[in-house]
Amino acid sequence: MKGAANAALASAFIPCCAASLSALLIREAVEHDAGWPQLSRSRATPALYDLTDDAQRIARSMAAQVYALWEAAGRPYLNSARFKDAYRFLVACVRKGTIPHVLNIGHVPPLYP
Repeated sequence: MKGAANAALASAFIPCCAASLSALLIREAVEHDAGWPQLSRSRATPALYDLTDDAQRIARSMAAQVYALWEAAGRPYLNSARFKDAYRFLVACVRKGTIPHVLNIGHVPPLYP
């Protein structure tokens, strides 16, 4: 996070390193809980779950504050290059077999016989 984002974090009394760590921990946990695909075959338990309940609450609260600040700033760093990278990751997961191919209408059985 740079420039105005650092100023927003400072005004909310959130250290940049703590904001980054909490966002990373929560993102890993959310992706794991949602069953997001991993390019590696091993699915490690997110580090968030190794923390105490109190520390987990603090991390979730701080990540929520950071997310709110990011939205208020107009969602910086969300651009076409990052969408392209996400699309490439998705295609790689489909090709590797981590995500099954989406069935088209011809492969889906009818709802009513």
